[in-house]
Amino acid sequence: MIALLQDLLNTIFPTYCMGCGCMVPPNTILCLQCERQLTKTNYHNSQRNPLFEMIQKLAPIQHATSLFFFERRGIVQALVHQLKYMGKDHLGDFFGTMLVKELIDSPFQNCDVVVPIPLHKKRQRKRGYNQVTAFGQQIAMQLRQEYIPNRLLRHKATRTLVQLNSDQRIAQMKGAFSVVCPTLFVGKHILLIDDVVTTGTTLSEAINCLLQIEGVQVSVATIAFAKPPLP
Repeated sequence: MIALLQDLLNTIFPTYCMGCGCMVPPNTILCLQCERQLTKTNYHNSQRNPLFEMIQKLAPIQHATSLFFFERRGIVQALVHQLKYMGKDHLGDFFGTMLVKELIDSPFQNCDVVVPIPLHKKRQRKRGYNQVTAFGQQIAMQLRQEYIPNRLLRHKATRTLVQLNSDQRIAQMKGAFSVVCPTLFVGKHILLIDDVVTTGTTLSEAINCLLQIEGVQVSVATIAFAKPPLP
């Protein structure tokens, strides 16, 4: 009886792939064809990788990883768009769960706390949420680390950095972040998270802000990495 009821509900309220829109089984994010199009970076067990090297030029970090490569008009771009602008919070859980599977037995397990890159308060008020919240909470829960939002603040509204040159990006982000109650982080290894890293400028400015706290180390994990040329 329960199975018949479930089949009826699935017929009335079908589930669709969030990549291509085809019908998929309940509680499924992507069809098999779209899953095959996801390209993992496999950066989690290697300190030296293009993402690490890009950020390291701007700010000293311990480790850096990203779950997927970000490509224009790709599946990852479609999913991130839905996460950021269409309120699909469960995609954050999806990405977080996938990334944690890659981080088991990696140096990222040695982090103490998970901290999200914040939105400026005006942007968060307009959007209604920070798109990396569920992503970070899932990582923190599964790695048994503390999730600490609302202590790293973004008090400078900035425009997109993709079309700016290196000097313009740095000037745009300079002084964009501050920390509330820095004693919470003294001596901690922070896992700083974001959705997509493109230039590394935003992350590096946040990292340099956090590194002003005594004894802090920072590693970085993001959903996706847009390798140059930028999309």
